[in-house]
Amino acid sequence: MKVPACRACGSLRTRLRGTRVGRTRPTEFSFHDCTDCGLLFVEPFAGFELYDDAYYRGQGPDPFVDYETEYRDWRATDRRLELADLHRLAAEHLRGDARPGPVRWLDFGCGAGALLKYLRDQGAVANRPLELAGHDVGSYANLLRDRDGFRILGLEQLAAEAPGTYDIVSMIEVIEHLPAPLLPIRAIARLLRPGGLLLLTTGNLDCPVARRQGLDFGYCVPEIHVSLFNPAALGRLYRTVGLEPVNLRYRDTVRFKALKNLRFRPGLRFAARALLTLPLVVRLIDHLYGVSAMPCAVKPAATA
Repeated sequence: MKVPACRACGSLRTRLRGTRVGRTRPTEFSFHDCTDCGLLFVEPFAGFELYDDAYYRGQGPDPFVDYETEYRDWRATDRRLELADLHRLAAEHLRGDARPGPVRWLDFGCGAGALLKYLRDQGAVANRPLELAGHDVGSYANLLRDRDGFRILGLEQLAAEAPGTYDIVSMIEVIEHLPAPLLPIRAIARLLRPGGLLLLTTGNLDCPVARRQGLDFGYCVPEIHVSLFNPAALGRLYRTVGLEPVNLRYRDTVRFKALKNLRFRPGLRFAARALLTLPLVVRLIDHLYGVSAMPCAVKPAATA
């Protein structure tokens, strides 16, 4: 059997971790560990055509997706917690930055546009006005551009942007869907200005819950989550393109993730809302799922 090359670093030092049948397809998918960079990747890649409108209604491998509600009114969803948390983290990063002019923010993988709409409603971060752009493909990207007036860029348009254009780039639950994760991180590193911040979230395959459950971990959905990281592997990917890993402490993002996974259990969801007001409960969930342990990244000034 031919050994598949690692999708992040190209190494042939990979090994079969195990197999799983897809949630919505009878295909048997194989999970491979890279012993050089630590990426866990899936073969075969199911293809991007899976991401159709049915998928975005939660009728695909991820039943928790609800782009329709999110596009219609992000305020009606628990994702408002995560959006406020990202805004807070960006403001903390920019605090003390005296440079004039707006903060340029790119949401890479903007989905149904909740973050773009939230940021537009806020109007500013760290007392500086915002200039917003997004990147995605599909029907919601078209709506955000044509109906909502956002600047939505394709890959060719992003490649034409000047180096160092953006102060903040967000990449929220995106990288796990991409079969070649080095390419977008390299593009983002080029687009960030020196001192710029990449806000990236993805599942942690080295958290206590994942270590106990193995490939039964809920994040291991082989049709869609094809590049799976632990903190060390993600940090190595950043350094490959000249970014420096940095750990940020999430709060409301942890609350959002807990509530999202209880979408179809209203009784537990009601109780969870009360428990999640307790900081110790949030810290415990954060530890068990390793949310804050997954690094974001800063572009050092030396790479200018």
